[in-house]
Amino acid sequence: MNPYRFNMCLYPFLPSDNDKPPTMYALLNSIVNYDIEEKKKIKDLAKFGRGKIFDFDYPLSDVISREEFEINILNKFMMRRIGFDTLNAFKIYLSVKLNEIMPMYNKLFDATNDWNIFKDGEETSRVTTDERETTNESTITSFTHGISASTSDRRNSELPQNEISDVRNGSYITDYNYDTLNDDNTTDSSSDNNGKVNDSGTTRETITRTPADKIAIYKNFIESKNNIMTMIYKDLESLFYQLV
Repeated sequence: MNPYRFNMCLYPFLPSDNDKPPTMYALLNSIVNYDIEEKKKIKDLAKFGRGKIFDFDYPLSDVISREEFEINILNKFMMRRIGFDTLNAFKIYLSVKLNEIMPMYNKLFDATNDWNIFKDGEETSRVTTDERETTNESTITSFTHGISASTSDRRNSELPQNEISDVRNGSYITDYNYDTLNDDNTTDSSSDNNGKVNDSGTTRETITRTPADKIAIYKNFIESKNNIMTMIYKDLESLFYQLV
């Protein structure tokens, strides 16, 4: 490739006696619009030229679009001069910087994933443990004592009744039975049942409070996401020409 053409591609609008590095606009305009009839507009330079600037690998969260991320950086520094004499030197240090800082910022981007303004809110979880000891005491005692008496008197005589005034001496009795039954029945029963029951349980409770002012929450979310990019811009400042 003709070195002169390469230099013209990168610095077409810079005077030959200008010793300052080119702006990002000059670089993108040279990359995108060089040697074509239908020029791209300024607003499209970052979109069509980012592939030539970010032609290296660096970690980026899936939460944010790589195209959107690179366009934002180029548009942010569109009118700034790079801090190096050549585009290749700038890209080398840009690659080193992004590989250094993006693992940290990716965690911040990941924190914004799966966020739903209509459902998300303050969530409080509480776990309580309840231990109880229950003592069951039951005593059943029964006592029964009974005395019963019965008499069986069976008499038979072939003699006149006035002759048997005294029957127990056996006189004049042809057939006599006199039975006495004494029954002393005692029942004593006791049942004692003492038991202890240990009972424990765990209760898990989750309370979700959805914020009433969802607009304010959404505004804070957007500001937080933009602040991540602001911090990235600040870290990239060292790659650009510093005005004294």
